[in-house]
Amino acid sequence: MDHKTYCNHFRRTVRERRALMEQAGQYREARAQKPAAKPGVSWNCTRGHAWDDALSVTQNVRCMNCASQRRELETQRLREFAALRGGALLSECYVDAHTPLRWQCAFGHAWEARADAIEREWCLDCVRERVYDGVSSVQRG
Repeated sequence: MDHKTYCNHFRRTVRERRALMEQAGQYREARAQKPAAKPGVSWNCTRGHAWDDALSVTQNVRCMNCASQRRELETQRLREFAALRGGALLSECYVDAHTPLRWQCAFGHAWEARADAIEREWCLDCVRERVYDGVSSVQRG
């Protein structure tokens, strides 16, 4: 790849990123900065939070204020989900989709599982001991 081809590819990539940013509604024009500094980009989220970041991180731009609010809401949702099952979320807070959380069922069994797995299956100890079989047969009858 010669220099001209590389530069054209880079320009196209930057144009595509800018189009994605504008589409997401989170892009503001770059502010004038010191000549020696890396060119920065100013961002706005849909809730009005503003921050500056480099163009190189545009593939994973997220508002940190909104992210912390989403984590709090997700923690609350998971606590309510555990309460519906008669259990509890023992972990302090939701971190991300890949981090296991600590759970406890109504019968005192404690285990660690990711949030997406907990919605598919609850307490494996209760499943092995067939604790819920009596409950389900009463509901069926």
